[in-house]
Amino acid sequence: MAHLDSSIRRDLARAALSLAGSTPWREVTLIRLADAAARPVSDFYGATLGEAVDCVEEAFDRAIADATDELDPKQTVRDRLFELIMRRFEAMEPHREAVLGMEHGLDRDPTLMAAAHQRHVRCARWVLAIAGMEADGMTGQARAQGLGVIIGQARAAWRGDSAGDFAKTMASLDKNLRRAEEMFGRYAGFEARPKTDDAASA
Repeated sequence: MAHLDSSIRRDLARAALSLAGSTPWREVTLIRLADAAARPVSDFYGATLGEAVDCVEEAFDRAIADATDELDPKQTVRDRLFELIMRRFEAMEPHREAVLGMEHGLDRDPTLMAAAHQRHVRCARWVLAIAGMEADGMTGQARAQGLGVIIGQARAAWRGDSAGDFAKTMASLDKNLRRAEEMFGRYAGFEARPKTDDAASA
């Protein structure tokens, strides 16, 4: 697949959200996306509808990093992960209908389900990095895979929430983070405080 620069990816994400909110996703084409983005279709050379979804998910991932200076360094790792992941759902919420439209038929297509899991793992790596936890190596990969599953379960709960109400989402996320803490403890990094600049320089 051809590389798309960051500005094209942002425009592709905005166009995808715009169309998915008003058009069945299966009827969306690259030509329609280019038109919605006010770009020549050649700018999207090499892209696919799956790539458009990736661009949307990347935009939501980036929202997690907003206002990181507001994070409490005294939080437990579990609480910090909870707060960061909930930021993503808060970013998704204004686009609920579009996101649900893009996910139509997801649970009946193993290929789409596998792609969604990989996006959740990518999100998990980003969350872990922002939380100050290792996201590389065997331990980091295991953490990312496990947290990716937790994010996927919370997302399934989010689909069942009423608009603007995160009750099911938060319950799922809290339950599964606590379960991970109980099952894996120190190995998963839950018993440590997140790394801070002060700790790193000490």
